[in-house]
Amino acid sequence: MLFIIGFNIGNMKKTKQCTYCKKNLTLNNFLIVNNKHWKGLKSACRNCGNLEMKINYSKNPIPQILYNAKIRSKYKNIPFEIDTKYLKSIFPKDNICPALKIPFQMGYLNKNKKNKDYSPSLDRIIPEKGYIKGNLVFVCDVVNRIKSNSTTEIIEKTLNFYKKIELTKTIK
Repeated sequence: MLFIIGFNIGNMKKTKQCTYCKKNLTLNNFLIVNNKHWKGLKSACRNCGNLEMKINYSKNPIPQILYNAKIRSKYKNIPFEIDTKYLKSIFPKDNICPALKIPFQMGYLNKNKKNKDYSPSLDRIIPEKGYIKGNLVFVCDVVNRIKSNSTTEIIEKTLNFYKKIELTKTIK
């Protein structure tokens, strides 16, 4: 018999109908919910749940960005003192990346769905300070990855190095 968090599946139906697509699917197509309010299987199948999450993210990425930042802060053991209201206040009103001066492309709406380079990303200006007010800025994901934990001095030296390589290639 199969047990899922206190549920004896052997005595239950082996399929469930998704409330979105209305398909009868096996139970492994549904995520398990186990929190202080309720235990059981989600009403939407994994595919419908993923689609709903992508649509919600495309409309408003702030809740997911906040959730991910909270997880990273625990993992890295750095301060976390922000909320949705603060993130909304620092998100560029024109939806333009302040570093690249191009529009953000919400991860699931951009043309190349596997490319999230131009999705909004929450950057900790001084990484070790953590997620605190005044230490955060939204930039494109590619900008945040380039910066990583670097200093402006390291980024400038790297830029100059690659400019020299580019110059020597054009001369040859």
